[in-house]
Amino acid sequence: MMLSLFLIIPLLGAIAAYAVPRMSRHIALAAAMAMAAVGLLSLSLFDTGIKTLQLIEKIPWLDLGGFTVSYHLGVDGISYPMVLLTAFLAVVAVLVSRREVHTREAPYYAILLGDVAAIAGVFMAQDLVMFFVFWEAVLVLTFLLILLWGGENRKYASMKFLIFTGLGSAFLLIAIIMLAVYGKSVDLVTLAGTTLPLEAQYAFLALLVLAFFIKMPIVPFHTWLPDAHVQAPTAGSILLAGVMLKMGAYGLLRLGSLVPDAIAAASPFLFWMGVITIIYGAWVCLAQDNLKRLIAYSSVNHMGFVLVGIATGSALGITGVVFEMVSHGILAALLFALAGVVHQQTGTFDLGSLHGLIRKMPKVGWFMVVASFGALGLPSMTGFIAEFIIIFASFQEFGMFTLVPLAGMILAGGYFLRLLAKAVFGRNDRLAIGEQRVSMLPFGLLLAASFLLGLLPFLLIDIIRASVLT
Repeated sequence: MMLSLFLIIPLLGAIAAYAVPRMSRHIALAAAMAMAAVGLLSLSLFDTGIKTLQLIEKIPWLDLGGFTVSYHLGVDGISYPMVLLTAFLAVVAVLVSRREVHTREAPYYAILLGDVAAIAGVFMAQDLVMFFVFWEAVLVLTFLLILLWGGENRKYASMKFLIFTGLGSAFLLIAIIMLAVYGKSVDLVTLAGTTLPLEAQYAFLALLVLAFFIKMPIVPFHTWLPDAHVQAPTAGSILLAGVMLKMGAYGLLRLGSLVPDAIAAASPFLFWMGVITIIYGAWVCLAQDNLKRLIAYSSVNHMGFVLVGIATGSALGITGVVFEMVSHGILAALLFALAGVVHQQTGTFDLGSLHGLIRKMPKVGWFMVVASFGALGLPSMTGFIAEFIIIFASFQEFGMFTLVPLAGMILAGGYFLRLLAKAVFGRNDRLAIGEQRVSMLPFGLLLAASFLLGLLPFLLIDIIRASVLT
């Protein structure tokens, strides 16, 4: 029942928020905090010494003759951290929304909480039909968030998001049907003990690559992401960068494990696609003058490191992948939350117009400085631990070729320093700041989480070890 609470609480909160419009923001915050509380409580039930699924819930739902579709939830060291991250970011998303959203609040919070529930469902589902249902729910609800509460070009951005991710869903559906035919089941636990013919493994992996590369996204399937981020409301960007992109990497890890021979053969391909994404994402960041678009392309850069870690196929590499997904989820959420408040107070995302921001908004400016260094891999923060593990694992598997993605880290230093020089520091007497009071609570929560896991990485690594180091 514990895992079901990650679905029931936000869904009940969504219904209540819609039914009682005047209390919608308070109901949404209460639901998000209750979900986070369940996450903390569940820590006492998760055994880091067990490799298999935990907190399992399984109820047969639909008998299709050859196989049964079930309400089947479970978590392990790979999925459990993502569920906890989703619950944590739900609180942050609601907090920033209380400052930003003042029209049609009831449907907004209902959709936001529904989106959170669907994301958690993706990471918990152990039945492929359920997995796909949750996956599609995330697509539809995120589309609505961008379309109804996005910026000036929200229609274009939302339709582009829908087309790209919808195409990825089509590939995923074909892959699931194919797996069900060959494996005679849609249950992931059952399928884990099934060996597919090598030709089927290659075909299945090709479909997974197309589906999940779009979602992560990996170059050249990335073009929907910057537009979606720029036009999305701040909470939408927080969830999109924080956990939605990770759905693609998680899917590649979870479903890719069903075709180990194909994954092993495709390892060099995955590595070089990750390298291209790292270099391209960092290079394009250097040319960006829009704060939100720059952060969006930095997400492309970081997801390249995730793919490099997956390509290693080693226990150390997968540990780095999960750590990087959590780290980037926290730091990207912080950067987008800061970008949201900067836009609200100044009315612009243009870096040149924001020159001297730290003089007018010193607290926000210093948060931006620390968040940028965290994303660069500042020791004592999560980014350093995550990228160090991935690079070390990559050296073990690919040797000196790892020097190429290291060049992407140097470029990342360039674009974040450019961000700080062009937008944060300096003097700009023409920069006008709004008078609305800004709460530092969401930023403080995210920064504290990054420092906590950066200084005490074993808190997360012990959880991951349950599945990849045992």
